[in-house]
Amino acid sequence: MEVCKYCNQNEAIENSHLIPKSIYDWLKQTAPTPYIRSTHNPNQRVQDGLKKPLLCSDCEVVFSKIENNFYKDYFTKVANYRNPCPENLKITLDVLKCIYIIAWRVLADSFYFPRDNKYTDEEFNKFPIFLEGIKERIETDNFSQFKVHIIPCTESVLKKLGMPQVEWHIYERSITAEPRIWDDWERFIIYIQIPFSIIVFEVVPNENDEWQGSLVEGVTDFKITEIQSVPSYLKSIVSMYYENFEESRRSLSKEQIDILTKVAEKIDPNCGSSKTMKKRW
Repeated sequence: MEVCKYCNQNEAIENSHLIPKSIYDWLKQTAPTPYIRSTHNPNQRVQDGLKKPLLCSDCEVVFSKIENNFYKDYFTKVANYRNPCPENLKITLDVLKCIYIIAWRVLADSFYFPRDNKYTDEEFNKFPIFLEGIKERIETDNFSQFKVHIIPCTESVLKKLGMPQVEWHIYERSITAEPRIWDDWERFIIYIQIPFSIIVFEVVPNENDEWQGSLVEGVTDFKITEIQSVPSYLKSIVSMYYENFEESRRSLSKEQIDILTKVAEKIDPNCGSSKTMKKRW
């Protein structure tokens, strides 16, 4: 039996999401088919995002309310095919808290259910300390210890920042999250990408990183026009994910390519996925 990794009391449920389920639901609702295709295994279609036995049902209920507010107050404003992203976004307490919850889930998943562990023992052994620190911030609504940056993926923002001009689905229809550590604790971040947004949760910040206008702590009115610069490593991460996608796409079997071709021929031109596919820089 797996115990809830947050409260350490109740039995964990099997289907605890790392990224809020509502975001995966949005991805399916705006797609031509109710499936998700992973870049790690493009020959396999799935109906949901990555799930692990992280939380008990009680903790999930508490977190789901916060995540629903994040979806309503932030996500639907930015990930919107009908209306452009507002220049001013409201960063409510629950929007910020939800990002902390996602960061905690992602780091907890890497610690309790490691797959290809790329961390040294010294790095890995510090994960519980960071998890406890994030949990304390969630419990106390005190968000001063860590730094959170948001980059809404609008064309104007991405061009201003000089982000890679890769296929638009990378920015508008990708979901991924993972901890990333540089050698000798140069920096430690949790990289979170959801449709139309890149979020960077700085666990160990590098004070030399050139962030300007993207910090959301202590901000209620977040003006995307004030985002002026991001560290160069962010561009490298986006390029890496795109290269991984391209490599995965090349590995598709002929049967899968034929299936995808037939699906593409029937795509509703008004669905979100179609609009992203037609978008050009």
